[in-house]
Amino acid sequence: MVVTIRCVANIRFEKTGGYSCDKLVVRRLMSLNYIVSAKKATVVTDAVVGNFTGREDDINLIIAKINRIEILTVTAEGLKPMQEIPVFGRILTIRLFRAKEETRDSLLILTAKYQLAIVGWDTIKATVITRAAGSVADRVGRQSDYGAVACVHTSGLIALRIYDGTLKIIQWAEGKDLRSFNVRFEDLCVIDLSFMESLDDSIRLSYISQDSNGRHLKSVELSVSEKELKTISKQDNIESEAMMIIPVPSPCSGVYTKIFIYYKIFMLLHLDIIFYGNFRFLLADDHGRLFMLLFDVDDAIDGSSVIKDLKLEYLGDTSIAECIVYLDNGVVFVGSRFGDSQLIRLTTEPQPETNSFVMVLETFTNLAPIRDIAVIETDGQTQLITCSGAFKKYMKYSFKEGSLRIIRNGIGIDEAASVDLPGGIFALSVNSAFDNYLLVSLVDETHILLINGEELEDTQLLELETNEQTLWAGGLVNTEIIIQVIRTAWHSFTTDGVTPSAIRLAKPHHTCALWQPPEGKILNLVSVNNETGQTVAVSGNIIYYVICGDMVFDEVSSKAMDYEIACVDISSIGDVNESELVAVGLWTEMSAALLSLPDLSEVIREKLPGDMLPRSIMMTRMETIVYLLIALGDGSLYYYNLDLKHVFSSNKKLVFSNVNLKLVTQICSLNSETYRFVIMNFSVRAPVMTETAEGEIHSIVILDQNTFEILHSHELGPNEHALSIFSTRLGEDPTVYFVVGTAMVYSDETEPKAVIKNFFICLISYPSFYKNNKDNLIILDIFVCTIRGF
Repeated sequence: MVVTIRCVANIRFEKTGGYSCDKLVVRRLMSLNYIVSAKKATVVTDAVVGNFTGREDDINLIIAKINRIEILTVTAEGLKPMQEIPVFGRILTIRLFRAKEETRDSLLILTAKYQLAIVGWDTIKATVITRAAGSVADRVGRQSDYGAVACVHTSGLIALRIYDGTLKIIQWAEGKDLRSFNVRFEDLCVIDLSFMESLDDSIRLSYISQDSNGRHLKSVELSVSEKELKTISKQDNIESEAMMIIPVPSPCSGVYTKIFIYYKIFMLLHLDIIFYGNFRFLLADDHGRLFMLLFDVDDAIDGSSVIKDLKLEYLGDTSIAECIVYLDNGVVFVGSRFGDSQLIRLTTEPQPETNSFVMVLETFTNLAPIRDIAVIETDGQTQLITCSGAFKKYMKYSFKEGSLRIIRNGIGIDEAASVDLPGGIFALSVNSAFDNYLLVSLVDETHILLINGEELEDTQLLELETNEQTLWAGGLVNTEIIIQVIRTAWHSFTTDGVTPSAIRLAKPHHTCALWQPPEGKILNLVSVNNETGQTVAVSGNIIYYVICGDMVFDEVSSKAMDYEIACVDISSIGDVNESELVAVGLWTEMSAALLSLPDLSEVIREKLPGDMLPRSIMMTRMETIVYLLIALGDGSLYYYNLDLKHVFSSNKKLVFSNVNLKLVTQICSLNSETYRFVIMNFSVRAPVMTETAEGEIHSIVILDQNTFEILHSHELGPNEHALSIFSTRLGEDPTVYFVVGTAMVYSDETEPKAVIKNFFICLISYPSFYKNNKDNLIILDIFVCTIRGF
């Protein structure tokens, strides 16, 4: 997505020398264009898997997205990003291969201008290096209508079909330029090709060709010395729809062609095929359905294997697949051009809700294809609404990939529910995979709210204290233990002293455990690593390091600082969950310090710029860089780059985004199943937005601008397709009108003839109190004006 600004001409009036009249002078300026990317490409055009980074157990997923490559590592927790490679050009295809006598794979990249690069991974510098690069374009030759095809032989030989009738063979060696030569096909139109396994050192290819008599399958042997192809076998007049060739590995060595299959209900399937286990292939059709093709193999007497039958089994629904990559342990990556890409798991038993063998683990947002776009301004911020997704048809008219996407510069937050609270808020999960409780801390008490659907219900939970102020509350990961840190409330002061602060551990069917600071000190700050139970509590200038275990406490150490502590953080920043450092901000000196665990010895102290008090401090890791973020009392934010020996101001670029909320005093994450994900179930063509509504095609749909809930829908007539829509006001009339341009499209017409264009004018009344009562939306009337066009 790009933004363009263009200046064409400068027009002004000038007085001419000896004449009494003015002359219009047009001074032509140089055409200026300023183009900047508003968002990186999200569409997946190709993907491969292999061991690219070289570590023994690494499985790397490499994804091509228009003009960049993303390298990810497959972990038990999901896909972990490693590096992003910008490519100067539009990527046509990528291939992963392993050269002889090498322990890790290399990546082949081919761009639309036929620039080829082979890149590898530098294990010392942990970055990508270019091993070879060059142009593979020819001065003459007709580019193939079926696009470029690339395949790599196990010997490292690269074959490219770019032009009709020729095959380019590329040989390369480390540190040397690419060497290539062309060999001629016997056939002019080659649709697809692939290298085949052979029992000897010969290099064999199979390809599908087409001529006036139909499509044919040929197997040839490449002679590198003679630079020619010798035909080994030929099968004429194969299926006319065959378009892709897949090598079948031993012991059933051979090829399988990608064809149209009429299966049971005679649905026409376009197949994307990958090898999955022994004699199993995954197939995806253009309806977004996933199948498995199984070979029924018999062992012959001579030890060979013979394919007796093919079986096709339906697995479930996915996004429309542009590429399918099997990762490991039943996990598959589905890259899509027309919808969101998905990470799925194939299960042995069907899901009870959907009767599908496909379980979606993660979804990766894709804005493509953007059929239309609108720029609007709301909440003082410019944003884009895109009509994204297309072509996932079920039966006749349902388009499941269609969606509306809102793109903002920054972080947008939509209010789902609100409760007036003067204190802190913490989310808790008890016997649930989602957060089902909210703990609300007030000045002198604590309330525990049960999330019951869309309502909040005041309740009690375990033995958590509700008569005191809560400084922090949360659950220990992978346990049933809830940690609550309480501070003495004002009503707790008595003539005999005060009720001391405490850290409380609560667990079902267990007695509550307490830890209290010595000498009845009052805790005013706390930070907890709920992955490990590591806790630092602060009372004035004294910091305590306590480990919360299974209903037990271990007070490891304490330390008195020179000044009172203003803020503290014990976040984990390494590859492991255990925290190794504590960050503190100090009063008076206006400085930040790092303390090492477990002895709380001071590692380094840094004076902060200015004379404002640090109010909040946090250590976080973004990609491979560890930052120390410090927020001051005047609203400014400073960040430092951390390592274990030094703290210094970072010269690297860190992007800050604005949030469309004001007067926020505290925030917590809430993972609740209450809030809905709205699926539109049709492909969106054109959006329009006023202060209160949006519109879509094939019917005129009025949506709520925050929840996308359908308020009203007006179906269009038979064969009528909406082409454009906009909202307006007519003269001084305050009523909002929607003008929809439509066309009559008939499937039996091969070319447009005398198309009738209709303009709908929808008269819609919005009372002034619409935002508080959406039921008062009134559809008054719809006027239709028909204009006969060409």
